[in-house]
Amino acid sequence: MSIRKNISKQFEKPEGLLGKLAGKIMSNENKELNEWTISALQPGANDRLLEVGYGPGVGIEYVCSNYPSCHIVGYDVSEVMKEQAESRNEAFIKEGRVELFEGPITSADEDAPKFDGVYTVNSILIWKDPIGDLKKIKRLMKEKARIAVTLQPHEKGADDDTTKEIGTIISLYLKEAGFSQISDGIKNKKPVDAVIVTAIKEA
Repeated sequence: MSIRKNISKQFEKPEGLLGKLAGKIMSNENKELNEWTISALQPGANDRLLEVGYGPGVGIEYVCSNYPSCHIVGYDVSEVMKEQAESRNEAFIKEGRVELFEGPITSADEDAPKFDGVYTVNSILIWKDPIGDLKKIKRLMKEKARIAVTLQPHEKGADDDTTKEIGTIISLYLKEAGFSQISDGIKNKKPVDAVIVTAIKEA
């Protein structure tokens, strides 16, 4: 496997030293996207939130710092990312405001308290079964809860049209999973725009 392919693979499931490097890159690149996504989620007081694919924990840190009454649960398939997110959010974990799990979202307990909001950043296109995972997420959400899905394409040759196409794909995923009130928005970014798609669980 070439170095380029190996590094690319690390953004899907970061492992070892390259995984730690990928985590540092993601923490810098995704900071603004996390803030944009969480703001679109419109968290309320005492909301229980879920992040799928929390990476190095930048979004979780932002939630805890800016929405001090919220509780947040995260799922990520990477042990390395869990370690980085735990280190970044150690104080919030000790306060009992953050719970981090290593594993796919399909492993989440459906009998646990339901979520008021769910978000994911630069993650959904590497899920093995996006529609199936979204159906699982929907079962974890309260009625009228909101989901926000953000992605900025990084593949070679991607441009702003790629971003629009991805927005359409995400919207179709959400519709197929049974979500309603689906809408999207574009954020002007370099080198390529980012898209956010939001939706509601009606019932």
